[in-house]
Amino acid sequence: MFRLASFHRLVTAVCLALWAVLSVVFVFTAPPLDGSGDGASPLAAVVSAYAFLAAQAALVVGIIGVAHLLRDRTPVLAPIAALLTILGAVGHSAFAGISLVLAGGADGAPAAVEAALQGPAAALSMVSLVGAVVGVIVLAIALFRAALGATWIGIVLLGWVVVEFFLSGIGLWAMLGSAALLLVGYGAIAVVVFRSDLRDWMTAKEAEVAARRAVEPASV
Repeated sequence: MFRLASFHRLVTAVCLALWAVLSVVFVFTAPPLDGSGDGASPLAAVVSAYAFLAAQAALVVGIIGVAHLLRDRTPVLAPIAALLTILGAVGHSAFAGISLVLAGGADGAPAAVEAALQGPAAALSMVSLVGAVVGVIVLAIALFRAALGATWIGIVLLGWVVVEFFLSGIGLWAMLGSAALLLVGYGAIAVVVFRSDLRDWMTAKEAEVAARRAVEPASV
């Protein structure tokens, strides 16, 4: 029982850390969106694409683990945060996939790609963006309510939302600030997860069986 709980806890912590690190790698290796990156390294573009994909997968696993940890402390906010975050991650991945397919089949016709990305694809992008933003905000509130001794993490996450989605116009400083807040915020959550009580990762039945097995040798 303890080994399974320890495995779940470790995977959650590692995925949260990977989400933050890979997201930063994706941002700093991505070619410019304004088309000025014609001379950019193809290797950097490949690294950015795979980092983006892996980051979304890590985020899904990590947020499910966080919701599991917080389920008794914030039984409403935790699953809502997880649902919205997963919606955002899946939506971002789907939109990125649609964009790549359309770009690959457009034979150098940017106008055709732009037209194809309107309508349902644009709606998908908006839904995923709202899911990502609101998911982080709800997660921050859940951390405030959970009383895990790390209230400041919620403040960092809210700061990241502001910098990432509302201050991107200031350019490099916004990118650096967003990266720092993301690493600190989710890195801190990973530490909280890793240091959490193993009993928080067990069902009531598993905890009962583990407690009984711990007592049995002493009673022999």
